[in-house]
Amino acid sequence: MNIIKVRSPFFVTVNETGQIGSKVELFIYNKGTAEPATPTKTLSKPIASATQLANDYNISNYIQEYILPIKPTLVTVPTVEDNNNWAICKVKRYKLVGSTYTLLDTIEYVCLDAFTTYLDGKQNAIDTGTTNPALTLSNANIVSSYFSNPYLNLVCQKNTAYNLTAKYYTKSGTLIETVTILALGSGTEYFNYKIPFRSTLSADDYQKLVLSYQNSFYEKVTNKLPEYKYTPVTCNFVNRLGGWEFLTFFKQQTNSISVKSTDYKVMPSAVNYNTSIGQTQRFNINGTQSVKLNTGFVDENYSELITDLLLSETLLLDNKPVILKTQGSDLKTSLKDKMINYEIEFEYAYNLLNDVI
Repeated sequence: MNIIKVRSPFFVTVNETGQIGSKVELFIYNKGTAEPATPTKTLSKPIASATQLANDYNISNYIQEYILPIKPTLVTVPTVEDNNNWAICKVKRYKLVGSTYTLLDTIEYVCLDAFTTYLDGKQNAIDTGTTNPALTLSNANIVSSYFSNPYLNLVCQKNTAYNLTAKYYTKSGTLIETVTILALGSGTEYFNYKIPFRSTLSADDYQKLVLSYQNSFYEKVTNKLPEYKYTPVTCNFVNRLGGWEFLTFFKQQTNSISVKSTDYKVMPSAVNYNTSIGQTQRFNINGTQSVKLNTGFVDENYSELITDLLLSETLLLDNKPVILKTQGSDLKTSLKDKMINYEIEFEYAYNLLNDVI
């Protein structure tokens, strides 16, 4: 399985001896719809010169149009995510010699709403191989604290030799349960799964989830925290890996409202006017609501969660769409900041007065 992250450029290169040009055909679609019979997009160009044969095509922008994550599916059992969270792109490369295009190869990619960083350099497709054809879309290095509905995402492909299983362990290492997520099968069928944690099965509210095909390839640990003074707020967002991530804000929250309007000076209806009607009227009144949230004391490795949150294009608070008012944050360390708390401000991404037409 070949995976690319379409929020960063991904180049398809054609560099063949004797070519005078090239073209690339893209067949882009979502699972659940038929693969297009004709190319969704065809890109072509001549070579720059007789000594500069390479043609590079950035295909990410064309694929992004087919990816529209809206909200995660909150689950208590393993569930297949919405197909619009990701896309499939089959790429055909051709070289042009004389007046004839010759097909070089055909590669199929699983495309995620994810990105690479500048320090990662040029993006190369992630080849998950055939032994463990799966990629987890949650950060395993962060021991997440949660209140309800914890989960992790992964994208995977059927395997002819192994089942995909989830094993749940307590803090002491006792195996609680083994669940088959995907039974073995042939072909190239892809799946985007959301795997829940079994919070009700762990007596100490601490749990480790191990996903495996042939051997352990992913482990994730969570802590369930009880909370009584403040109502916890869960933020779901698409992280750098292209999967739904959750971040629970446990501590103080401040709600506010902002109203905009247009003021006009109006003429009275008669010379003998009604003094209960003022000379100034407000029109086009509407408002938005914002909320300032605090994580509570968290581990130092939450800095990566906060970074992904600030860079995410899709965010929800308790399943309501929001945008970030906070445009930056110090990435805190226990050495400097001792007890680490992050305060983030969100604005709900809709007007309080319904003006949809």
